[in-house]
Amino acid sequence: MDLITIKHEKGLCFSVQVRGHRFRLDMPKDAKGADQGPSPADVLAAGLGGCMGMHMVLYCQTIGLPYEGMEMNLVYNIVEEKGKKRISTITVDVSLPQDPGPREAALFRAAQNCIVRNTMEKIPEIDMAITSGP
Repeated sequence: MDLITIKHEKGLCFSVQVRGHRFRLDMPKDAKGADQGPSPADVLAAGLGGCMGMHMVLYCQTIGLPYEGMEMNLVYNIVEEKGKKRISTITVDVSLPQDPGPREAALFRAAQNCIVRNTMEKIPEIDMAITSGP
């Protein structure tokens, strides 16, 4: 897997670099951030949507269903339980250039087979080490 490097910039803003791509993570102003980029929760939801979309495109390519211009809109809700916040629901609306007809159920299954969704169903082990100094 590729190394992802995350560096603190200022306030709650972090820069992220992976495979030559770079973007920022930050919190909205109403959450004590400077809104210099999407929040980590935004990126999680976007990663899910993008992953599902890619799987749907692969399926469409296989069966010859048009997909160019597909658009996905996602919204998520955050809840706080026992002092911990988490995303409780993610709603995904998909707009295709053509009605998939009887292929809709298979397209739905393709979307559900993405690695991000599978990871959200079974939480991975997270190993972390903290060091200091140069």
